[in-house]
Amino acid sequence: MTGISGFILFIISLYATFNFFRLYAIDRKIFHFCIGTTAAFLALYGASSFLALFFPILDPEFIGEWSTVFSVSFLLSAAAALVRDFKPVFSRFPKSFTFVPLVLIVIYPMIIDTLVVKYWVLGLYQGSALLIAFLIYAFRTYENSDFAYMLVGVIFFAITFLLYWIPESLFTLPEYIWMLLTSSGILILTVGYNQAYHLEEQLIDQEKRKETWFA
Repeated sequence: MTGISGFILFIISLYATFNFFRLYAIDRKIFHFCIGTTAAFLALYGASSFLALFFPILDPEFIGEWSTVFSVSFLLSAAAALVRDFKPVFSRFPKSFTFVPLVLIVIYPMIIDTLVVKYWVLGLYQGSALLIAFLIYAFRTYENSDFAYMLVGVIFFAITFLLYWIPESLFTLPEYIWMLLTSSGILILTVGYNQAYHLEEQLIDQEKRKETWFA
């Protein structure tokens, strides 16, 4: 069952990766780049067990752990970019600050052997990103109902997050269920984002593409 759920996670995450990188190619927004990169590492996580079958030298647990580290790091960077885009232009912090959460990738080897600390750090990253996304999209949904698609996706992820982090003594979530819930959340968010931001109109209007690396 884990193999099937991993394949589903891989396919849906790959779809999200192409979707957001395609958006990034149009407008060069840091948010699209970070979300696309997050999805790419989630796709790698879903494919880790299959990669081990074709390349026995690879350790699926090692791939899965580091894919998680990279994905949560870029997820929080995406949340930082979301906050920056939400602010008025004159009050936005420098673009480089949105990549501060990536410091986890550098310090993770120092905490990799401390089981409790690393799980707390990963949980804090995930929870912070979800809280930021919830607050921003709740406000935007209040202003424009089209953003309700995104809000539903964030709430779905928040429920999945809470179920995953409930102590095992009280509740246990099998890995394949977590993968299926994560896959569903990614699909809801991706489709919802396309609906809210009218992706098709952006793709047609290629002439507005910016030449800067990050917007």
